[in-house]
Amino acid sequence: MKRFFHTTLTAGALLIVGTASASAHTVLVSSNPTKGAAISHLPAKITLTFADPLLKIGSHAINKVVVTDPMNMVVTTGADTVKGGVLTDPLTTSGATPGLYTVDYRVSALDGHIVTGKFTFTLK
Repeated sequence: MKRFFHTTLTAGALLIVGTASASAHTVLVSSNPTKGAAISHLPAKITLTFADPLLKIGSHAINKVVVTDPMNMVVTTGADTVKGGVLTDPLTTSGATPGLYTVDYRVSALDGHIVTGKFTFTLK
């Protein structure tokens, strides 16, 4: 009986720990440009790297990044690409305006939870 209780308790603890890690939401671990960066030219694309692979469902756009310039004009093309935990979108770099740029993202990790965020960088 004592052994049964110990085995049941151990199995229950493992189940709780396993469930907690499986339900964790992904987080942004890096980006290019980085949060708060001061850069001299816009890169050809925005790149966001997340801790976990992102969900893809056929051609449905469930992961999105939008970059706006200081005049609140969108400079991403909308051609979002996901490879594992990396989300990219080409930027329109011609006629780039110096000032504060805003990056907004909305992604879904494989666990199905939606994660949103926002950060800024400056073009000198």
